[in-house]
Amino acid sequence: MIESAKDQDVYIISKSLKEKWFNYIWQSLAAGAITFLMLYVFSEIIAIIILAGVGSTFFTIFALPKLRTASNRNIIGSYLICIIVGLFCTYIYLPSLSGGVAISIATLLMVITDTEHPPAAGVALGLSMTPCIDDAYGGSLFAFTGAIIAVFLRNLLSRWLEDLV
Repeated sequence: MIESAKDQDVYIISKSLKEKWFNYIWQSLAAGAITFLMLYVFSEIIAIIILAGVGSTFFTIFALPKLRTASNRNIIGSYLICIIVGLFCTYIYLPSLSGGVAISIATLLMVITDTEHPPAAGVALGLSMTPCIDDAYGGSLFAFTGAIIAVFLRNLLSRWLEDLV
């Protein structure tokens, strides 16, 4: 059932902050640290939109680790789909059309395979708009490596990760 606006509480600070304050701090720092390392190492060679997609995946696993879109299946499945779609769309030479087609196909394939992970759509978009196919292949390798690292960290830290939302 959908809550009406008048049924929702108005607040600024999360109600679970007192209970989970330590998780809020360490999970946020971990997401930032991993993203920093990925940016530091790869930002010169990878399109920024692909980095944004991978960074959003780290946000998802550290802020919402129990969400279905943060499951291993969804992360790996969506990245595989979006990388293939994004690479395919690099051959469409009109960037706006390439991006639109990439998002449409990626969305369709993710929802029909139940592997929805919204940050991966950013990867499809970023790859589709990469002007050089060699750069797109490098970006796809980076994106998939980021997905594997995200799944590894989620599995490694799962006993300590809490949903922060």
